[in-house]
Amino acid sequence: MIDQEIDRIRVLAAQFNQDRGMEGFSDKTKEQTLWGLNYFYEFLSPRDEASLQAITADTLHKYQMHLFNVVGRRGKPLSLTSQLHALVSVRVLFRWLVRRGYVLADPTTAIGLPKQKQPLPKSVMTRREMGRVLNAPDVDTPLGLRNRAILELMYSTGLRNMEVRNLKLYDVNTREGEVHVRYGKGGVDRVVPLGEIAAKYVDLYVKEARSRILGWREDPGYLFLGRCGGKLDSGTVNHHIIQRIAGRAGLKKHVTAHGFRHTCATHLLKGHASLRHIQRLLGHKSLDSTQVYLRVEVGDLKRELKRCHPREQVHVGVTP
Repeated sequence: MIDQEIDRIRVLAAQFNQDRGMEGFSDKTKEQTLWGLNYFYEFLSPRDEASLQAITADTLHKYQMHLFNVVGRRGKPLSLTSQLHALVSVRVLFRWLVRRGYVLADPTTAIGLPKQKQPLPKSVMTRREMGRVLNAPDVDTPLGLRNRAILELMYSTGLRNMEVRNLKLYDVNTREGEVHVRYGKGGVDRVVPLGEIAAKYVDLYVKEARSRILGWREDPGYLFLGRCGGKLDSGTVNHHIIQRIAGRAGLKKHVTAHGFRHTCATHLLKGHASLRHIQRLLGHKSLDSTQVYLRVEVGDLKRELKRCHPREQVHVGVTP
């Protein structure tokens, strides 16, 4: 395909992404779509298709085979997740092209998307481990009190790293015990409950530490501030706060912000919270995303097996 036609597809993709923005899709989703389309442009460049209208189901089948054999930047084949993102990007673009009348038929209907694995959540902490991590920050210092408030809030609410960093002062109502999460994953807002202990530490941080961290600088309005008074970045939360504190608490696990989220959900499930309530707390669109936690907590299943299985009722030695 000639460069001019590929440039035309790029322009149409930019218009498509602009429309998605008006429909409420997040910047991250739009960026991911454009990233996925780059593989498509590279695939089309040496091919004979003369125009957008010449792309057929056979073209898309060959594109899927191409993705399966692509070697990524690290010298390894593209993961199934990356292949999925690339294929979905083309699919949603063509659906828009059909709606807008740029093409008459959608050739992506024949695409069979690769099946994604559902890995078990990692870095789930026990209650004792979580207690050690929560008690590790030095709350006699402004940054230590900030860190304790962040950790307590994350464990209480299961918020994502991004959601915690984007919280504004007015988003957390400690008196009512509520957190208003704005523009969560997929740009969806939700209100989640905040536990009493977490609310206490957030209050202490706001009253005693936040202004000291801010100093003479202009207030950006975010609840949790970085060392220099600005918005926290993802690496600071993951590496400089969570992982350093977990290491100080003696944990050998690779603890992350998402590990706090997984731990919150797992402990709620173990405490017999319903999956529907956990789904709403975490902001999952589908209950399928929440059901992964059923595969994590096996302690109760082991106890039931020991209590009910016939072989567990026989208290005799094993004979060779």
